[in-house]
Amino acid sequence: MNTPFANTLYYGDCLDIMTDFPNSYIDLICLDPPFNSNEKYNKVFKNSGLVIDPQIKAFDDVWLWDNTSAERVKPIKNAIANPASKVIAAFEGFIPQSKMLSYTSYMAERLFMMHRILKDTGSIYLHCDPYASHYLKLVMDAIFGEKNFRNEIVWSYRSGGVSKNWFGRKHDILFFYSKDHRNRHTFNVQKERSYNRNFKPYRFQGITEFQDAQGRWYTMASMRDVWEIDMVGRTSKERLGYPTQKPLALYERIIKASSNPGDLVLDPFAGCGTTIEAAAKNGRDVIGIDILPFALRLINRYRLAPNGITPLPIKGVPVDMDTARQLAKTSPFKFQDWAISLIDGLASNPQKVGDDGIDGFGVFLNTPDNMDRKAIIVQVTGASGSQKAKFDRLHANIRNENAAMGILITLDAQPAQRNWKHTLAPIRMGETTYAPLQCFSIAEYYRDKERWDRILTLPPLANPWTGKHMQQKILFEA
Repeated sequence: MNTPFANTLYYGDCLDIMTDFPNSYIDLICLDPPFNSNEKYNKVFKNSGLVIDPQIKAFDDVWLWDNTSAERVKPIKNAIANPASKVIAAFEGFIPQSKMLSYTSYMAERLFMMHRILKDTGSIYLHCDPYASHYLKLVMDAIFGEKNFRNEIVWSYRSGGVSKNWFGRKHDILFFYSKDHRNRHTFNVQKERSYNRNFKPYRFQGITEFQDAQGRWYTMASMRDVWEIDMVGRTSKERLGYPTQKPLALYERIIKASSNPGDLVLDPFAGCGTTIEAAAKNGRDVIGIDILPFALRLINRYRLAPNGITPLPIKGVPVDMDTARQLAKTSPFKFQDWAISLIDGLASNPQKVGDDGIDGFGVFLNTPDNMDRKAIIVQVTGASGSQKAKFDRLHANIRNENAAMGILITLDAQPAQRNWKHTLAPIRMGETTYAPLQCFSIAEYYRDKERWDRILTLPPLANPWTGKHMQQKILFEA
């Protein structure tokens, strides 16, 4: 077993987490990062009544050129140790102040770190799509070396949607690179069916032929670089409803081809854990990293536990009040995202500065036709003591943003809140009435055995990314 980082899930930016990993440590890296496809997954707020346009963390494949992008590009251009520095400098001249420059500079930082921690016998698979693949290929060539390029794998799939203006866009790209060009990397040849011409037997000496259920003849040949694997469909048993979920069969193929039992596999953008499940089921050690703490809980609850695999420890998230206080003190924005993630159906606001105290959002699932306010806004504070001023601010924001409800998340319990006054009308749905402004404290959360539903009384909430029903025991529903 690889120690001390193996078989662990990490909450945070993979760039920060990977900094602590030793050189030449990982056998296989599989990453499925956000694509820059301009796809937004928070459309369920469109008719919520909110004045503000909610942006939620963190599925949007939407990249912007902003101050953060500009601050990132300059040091990368000057980082002569990073082979991608010249590529990013060239991009700045070719696509200046663009979303693609923001995206490729972000990826260049992290891919350079992945190269450092990958073993000389290791491999990396970068999953992307045609929107960004040609840009990322140049970054990968610079960092890993064009001599170490092994395959551009085309994952072909069928799905709904047609266009009158172009051919159906039904494939993704996976770039396969090794760390060393001398073919020392692990590679286990995979076989696939190769059907004979006219599906008839060839009867070649020394070649074994088979018949399928339809009587068609085929041989087993080395796998090609075009993979036809079904998407995770709406009725698929493995579907978790995660907007960018990939099929398990796709990543099991990668795991089997480019690692051996006992090897260490890293997914720096773990998402709902397809790579983690594929690796763990096939006897590999794993590391998963994600910026969404609830996604890591999903991996343990719905990826590993159903397969009889012991849940992995999650580093970077609080486990009690002491560690919650520490996170609030050392990383208030991470505390904010973590606290919001504890309540199923709420999503974080990625804007951390100038957000007017609106830290997260939610939306009611089923409402009467005459109910024009359907959204919840969330405010989080990691300060100790009374938070009456935050309560008053949230009260004002509910009115200003035309929200239906507000939730104040605090570190300490707020026993005096019963006497705090507001002028908001109760929310009535059928025979049930809900308080329009509710408080939730981390202290109460731990006291009530990590059950948020014992503290808050909420109507059914929509999955903020898919719009489907958000059940308490199912984080995502197909």
